[in-house]
Amino acid sequence: MSAAQRKTALFISMLGEREHFRPEEFRSLCASGMERDWILEWHTPSATRSGFEMCGVDICRGDPLPAAQDVDSVILGGTMHVITEDRKWLHELFDWLHDYRSTQRPLLAICGGHQLLSTRFGSGELTGRPDGTLSGTYEVQLTAAGRAHPLFHGLPDTPRFHFANYLHVLPSEAATMKVLAAQQDSPAIALDHGNNWYSCQFHPESRKGSWDIYYGALDAGYMSAYAEHHDGQQFISNFFQLSA
Repeated sequence: MSAAQRKTALFISMLGEREHFRPEEFRSLCASGMERDWILEWHTPSATRSGFEMCGVDICRGDPLPAAQDVDSVILGGTMHVITEDRKWLHELFDWLHDYRSTQRPLLAICGGHQLLSTRFGSGELTGRPDGTLSGTYEVQLTAAGRAHPLFHGLPDTPRFHFANYLHVLPSEAATMKVLAAQQDSPAIALDHGNNWYSCQFHPESRKGSWDIYYGALDAGYMSAYAEHHDGQQFISNFFQLSA
């Protein structure tokens, strides 16, 4: 497939403003230290195999979002901010997502993105995890809908993913039928929102190294609970194949 025939897959980074995220600390992952760039390096091959040209923006650093109608598939990354904060880029993102929703094109929202979709575009409740922050690589429990869903195609019955969250979504009664996976006290860590929109609390896009840098900078005695391997790469690949 020629470049002219490829569709556009957009990664939206909203990892954090400088108070939370300092790119110079992450330059072992890519030259710029920007999440936007290391995600493109890691996942462009999967996008290309499914016929997409992958690009990225960092909305926390002022990158403009393209016109919604010019994008064919979206991955919305997580954030170190809380999605209820009064931030200009968060308001602009919500408006852009509202426009993109009307196209009925695919979107995968991750962590804070999952929380945004589930509460702003759904009826879920955002609340603190009973056991506090979950950071590490953990198994998830698939629902019957999850076991049959293309996002989890080729994955084990209890796939493992990287987590880094202290908030989670409690689904409304109406949304429970949309739940694809749960994890211990978190009853909705993956959802099919309908019309090609999906979300997950875990981080399929990430690698161990990014979390070890982040948590290592916060705690000199940090001991990593992240595994070298998890099922995130296959999950992302499944999303691109589902989007094609």
